[in-house]
Amino acid sequence: MPKVWIYLLALLCVLGLAVSVAVFALRPFENKSPDASYTLRDWHGKLALFAPGESGEEDQPVEVYDVYTHLLPESDVLSLQAGIPLESQEQLQRLLEDFGL
Repeated sequence: MPKVWIYLLALLCVLGLAVSVAVFALRPFENKSPDASYTLRDWHGKLALFAPGESGEEDQPVEVYDVYTHLLPESDVLSLQAGIPLESQEQLQRLLEDFGL
């Protein structure tokens, strides 16, 4: 009788592993397009967050922060002029903390 429980437990483990692998293999991978990310950049001398536009152009910022970009180090200013793409809210918060917010 104890061998039956061991075989049953082993069967359940194998079945669980098979289901997990099937779900992972059949689930479509999330495709994050670089066009879908927000961008942090300079806007009229201040730090601003831009959302992706319909045609890829970003006209107006979603939010403007009270950080004057001319007070930042030159390397940060150059990065902001080019635009810093953001992939997550955590990355935005980390950069805002780095810039003094």
